[in-house]
Amino acid sequence: MTTLESQHPPLLQLFRKQKTELTRQPHENWRRSIEELQSRVQSGDRQPGTYIEIFELLIHVKRFESAIAILQEGRERCEPDVELYRTSVYALVEANRTEEAVVVARQAKELFPNEGYFALAEALKLPILYESEEQIDCNRARFSAGLKTVVAGMPLDTPGAQRYALRAVGQHINFYLGYQGRNDRALQEEYSGFVHRTMAANYPEWVRPLAMPPLAPGGKIRVGYISAHFRQHSVAKLFAGWIEQRNREDFEVFVYHNGGTADAVTDKVRQLSDHFQHIPGEFEPLCQKVLADELHIIVYLDVRHRRMAMMSALRLAPVQCLAWAYPITSGAPMIDYFLSNESMEPEDGEDHYSERMIRLPGIGVYYPKPVIPRLILTKTRADFGFGGDRIVFLCCQSIFKYLPQHDDLFARIAKRLPAAQFVFLSHHSLIGEVFRRRLERAFAAEGLNASDHCVILAQVGTLGFSNLNLVSDVFLDSLEWSGGITTMEAIACGLPVVTLPGKFMRGRHSFGILRQLGVTETIARDKADYVDIAVRLGQDREWRAHVLKKMAEGHERLFSDTSAVRALEKFYRTVVQERLG
Repeated sequence: MTTLESQHPPLLQLFRKQKTELTRQPHENWRRSIEELQSRVQSGDRQPGTYIEIFELLIHVKRFESAIAILQEGRERCEPDVELYRTSVYALVEANRTEEAVVVARQAKELFPNEGYFALAEALKLPILYESEEQIDCNRARFSAGLKTVVAGMPLDTPGAQRYALRAVGQHINFYLGYQGRNDRALQEEYSGFVHRTMAANYPEWVRPLAMPPLAPGGKIRVGYISAHFRQHSVAKLFAGWIEQRNREDFEVFVYHNGGTADAVTDKVRQLSDHFQHIPGEFEPLCQKVLADELHIIVYLDVRHRRMAMMSALRLAPVQCLAWAYPITSGAPMIDYFLSNESMEPEDGEDHYSERMIRLPGIGVYYPKPVIPRLILTKTRADFGFGGDRIVFLCCQSIFKYLPQHDDLFARIAKRLPAAQFVFLSHHSLIGEVFRRRLERAFAAEGLNASDHCVILAQVGTLGFSNLNLVSDVFLDSLEWSGGITTMEAIACGLPVVTLPGKFMRGRHSFGILRQLGVTETIARDKADYVDIAVRLGQDREWRAHVLKKMAEGHERLFSDTSAVRALEKFYRTVVQERLG
């Protein structure tokens, strides 16, 4: 068996430790630290790590242009350094400067021929936000062609080639592929097949079939849940109920947290579990621990983290499942089942997965009604910069969920409802500027100014997000990739939800939630109907009150529903008994 090399060399580990210590200090200390490091650079410091450290600090204080510039300066001044180039690719992708990122990756591929990551980055990096639908088509074609080139160019016929491919897949994840609004099954299968072959070549004993462990009369089925996001994160919010509401007489639960962050949510999950392991940033020790626990079933809550994607290419339990936190097929031949739900899946949903799809009842999870601490949420509309007489439409999905072909919806609503004000959130100011330009074009096409109707805020914390919901009037769902947790929280805050279901499950979350709630009046048939519903909610206060009353009456059907957990356990029992014969 080969040993997977560390994902982060000691130098970067030191920087991350320093960064963690600085986060506890006032903002002034960040500024002083940046100035001190910059003075070292001006004095002739040519250590790549100095430039990476300045980059990390600049990112924290949201000076994104300066952060990118310091990395370019480092590449020009320092001897070629793998981490400096890797960080540069990351920074450019996160700033939506994908073409520049590809150029840097291509340069690095020539400079560091033993680092397969750069070959993957050159071929497979995608924009976070698209300028047009044509740009989506172009990047998808580039991705498809690049994937074939990469797979063909990484043979696995020697130990050196096997380690090269392992380092490559250990540092890449197809995170943004699913946000193009297309059927990704074929591409996911192609990439995941390559990952599986790579993992099989490096860990041959970890891909062999496993016999179902015997189950004594009265014995418990051992189920493992694994994620890098057992913390304040949508993954933990969605699926902690599977752990909390389990039948403790029949099931023994093992939880594996692979992420580096631990918080109050982590502690809660630890208390809910029979066995809890926090193995941050590790791969082989985590795999060994899972195998040693001799599980009957393992459930990957999501595979949009590179270590989770690598593990899902192995056989660590006789039955392996994927939950719908990232609602796209893994494409991995070692994943047997995709745990979905009845409310959100289209009729042909099975065709979208390489796994066998299981439709759990309702929305497929046990989700308690969020507690909104209204007494301590004191911000007003004016505090957020909203007009007092405006109809505030909250559009709070991750900004990469918004596809350019649907920008016209906002302008069409504003054309009919001049008081409309749309509120978006952006995690990155440079990404926000790209989105702002798109909105300007869409509103100009209707003879309007986007600045009169659109507000793009920086991302807010948990309390700030709840406060934002409470001061808004209507929740506008994103098309192609719908809101999930955000929709549940909007409902708890008393916001009517407008949605248009898409072709794939990921575009039907709000649709399924509203169906479970028993409120279908705000589910649109098409884009024109979406606009009509949004305008009516803005104009007709009486109808809006009717919708909200009906939503409140449906809370018992939506929140704290255990039917999905009972169905999930029935599935677990059935599949274990089938394997035991």
